[in-house]
Amino acid sequence: MKKTIFLLISLLVASVCSAQTLDEIVKKYYTANGIDKLDKITTISMEGKVMQMGTEMPMSILVKRPDKVKVAIAYNGIEIITMFDGVRGYMINPLAGMEDPVEIPAEQLGSVQEYNMFRSSFLDAFKAERVKLEGEEEVDGKPAFKVAITDEAGTVTYAYIDKDSFLTVKTARKVNQMGQDMEVESYVKEYAEVDGVMFGKVITQFVNGMELGGMVFDKIELNKEIEDSVFTVEQDI
Repeated sequence: MKKTIFLLISLLVASVCSAQTLDEIVKKYYTANGIDKLDKITTISMEGKVMQMGTEMPMSILVKRPDKVKVAIAYNGIEIITMFDGVRGYMINPLAGMEDPVEIPAEQLGSVQEYNMFRSSFLDAFKAERVKLEGEEEVDGKPAFKVAITDEAGTVTYAYIDKDSFLTVKTARKVNQMGQDMEVESYVKEYAEVDGVMFGKVITQFVNGMELGGMVFDKIELNKEIEDSVFTVEQDI
């Protein structure tokens, strides 16, 4: 009986400590990333390049509060565009035979909205009580908190938050493409601080343990004037 009571008390204490630790992690994450300063920003403009299978392609990301997003990648003189106008998402991809804008299905909009840096899937899930602390692991030889983030659809993404900087150094999740399960990992190798806000500057991506490519951003501007028309289909027809 005494052992049972002791076990229950231990489990209760462990649960409380875990909740307090997660709460503290979230607070320090909020401060370290400059979220309070980001709340005062209206637009984000990023320019750089994306690397895939040894090929480098110019890339630009435009985001306007609250939820307008446009991502453009240039390849051999052809521009591949993905955008979200706040209501619907569209893609223009001549390489796939989509010369004209094609509406993105609702279930695939999440991949576009991931570029919306005004939203934090970690903080949103925490507020909705869909974040769980799963201990610690080393990332590139440094200790990091491992947290499981479950989105509204039930998909779990693991985020690894550096114990010293409280910046995300890695994310991992399983995806299914064409019936094949794949482990997709992204490592943030370098951050850039712009007006007190932290942005991932150098990102490396792996699929099933093999390096696929990554992204590098060499120009980041905040509060740049961006017209709403930039995010509409008519802009690109």
